[in-house]
Amino acid sequence: MRRGFFADCPLARLSSDFGQFGLGEEPFAPGLTAEIDQHTAGVRDSITRDGMVLSRRSLVSYLHGFLDGCRERGWHSDSVEYDWETLRLLAICRLAKEYGFVR
Repeated sequence: MRRGFFADCPLARLSSDFGQFGLGEEPFAPGLTAEIDQHTAGVRDSITRDGMVLSRRSLVSYLHGFLDGCRERGWHSDSVEYDWETLRLLAICRLAKEYGFVR
């Protein structure tokens, strides 16, 4: 196990429960890849805008805030399409994998 890796981390749970279906389709769907790229840049910019470092802790904090906002708006996705919130969650999964916060 990598130093500092926690199997029970919210990022690991999100990636396990959610990230596999969208991120697995990326190589075969250039449009989806481009959308996730844009959301990934948006998440990264949001975290680092005020001088914070993108770390496991800052990404988990972003995830919690994002999910709180989704709950407040009553977000529920049962569509076969990728809505804005779903793309944002996939971007969080991608960042977690790129930075080695999850396997």
